Amino acid sequence: MKKLFFTVLCFWAVSLHAQKTYLHCGQIIDVAKGKTLSEKTIVVSGNAIESILNGYVNGAETDTHIDLKKQVVMPGFIDMHVHIEHESNPRTYMNRFTENEADVALGATLYAKRTLMAGFTTVRDLGGSGVNIALRKAIAKGTVMGPRIFTAGKAIGTTGGHADPTNGRSYDLMGDPGPREGVVNSPADARKAVRQRYKDGADVIKITATGGVLSVAKNGQNPQFTADELAAIVNTAKDYGMLTAAHAHGDEGMRRAIIAGIKTIEHGTLMEPSTMDLMVKYDAYLVPTISAGKAAAANAAIPGYFPEVIAKKALEIGPRSQYYFCCGLQKRR
Repeated sequence: MKKLFFTVLCFWAVSLHAQKTYLHCGQIIDVAKGKTLSEKTIVVSGNAIESILNGYVNGAETDTHIDLKKQVVMPGFIDMHVHIEHESNPRTYMNRFTENEADVALGATLYAKRTLMAGFTTVRDLGGSGVNIALRKAIAKGTVMGPRIFTAGKAIGTTGGHADPTNGRSYDLMGDPGPREGVVNSPADARKAVRQRYKDGADVIKITATGGVLSVAKNGQNPQFTADELAAIVNTAKDYGMLTAAHAHGDEGMRRAIIAGIKTIEHGTLMEPSTMDLMVKYDAYLVPTISAGKAAAANAAIPGYFPEVIAKKALEIGPRSQYYFCCGLQKRR
């Protein structure tokens, strides 16, 4: 029989309404020891695992018992790079002009539930409208169902850069966004943007060190921050106890970010071997987002799915997301 994999914390909603929940598990994957354990009982109290017992143990009559004797139970997955407010579809770019904040929030609750039920119990959300902070709070309170979220709130970019929210708009709608909106053009702007995200309640700082695929801008890989701007971001984030992440496709932007002290490089599509060595030297980590690159390339092949300027970049950069598993980045660590 085909094994089905469940995440233990998917049962949190049931657990909140029972004294205790007893999960009778045919097998449990112990990721700490690298072993599969047989015939175990997981005892859940509230929304936390209380204990794991040998055999199939029953609680009181008032407790909930769930039969997973024919299933394999494993810890929840962690996704280090999501944008939980939205999903990709052909209407994405028009929705920016038709949806209100409440529309985004209600949609985000659906995406959060889907994410949890797919087995992801913790995610790192790396940029949205700011609704992601409210969503994190609602999930933590038990108001809506979803994974534990660590969020960047709004990402930080430069004028015309990947995180500039007004790219592609008419002059009447473009305006001149600043640090509050996530657009910086100096070390002073950079410091203010980080402090604003701390004030807003973000957990992590996300910048766009290079051009990107899904923004309405022609260059998907050019460096977009100066060294002094990057230093201001990293040092201010450290002052406020926040780690930093950098979207990056092009190699030069990655190098600048790594040398500045950015902790994680997101995508890393066109990274050179010498930059991989820099990551080891500066204790940085790669989040390759392989499925995102594959999906972008596949969607770009559908006529009309993306604006033309985006489709071209997706077809060029998306397939390169497979690069690192043939060049041995892990061996370099």
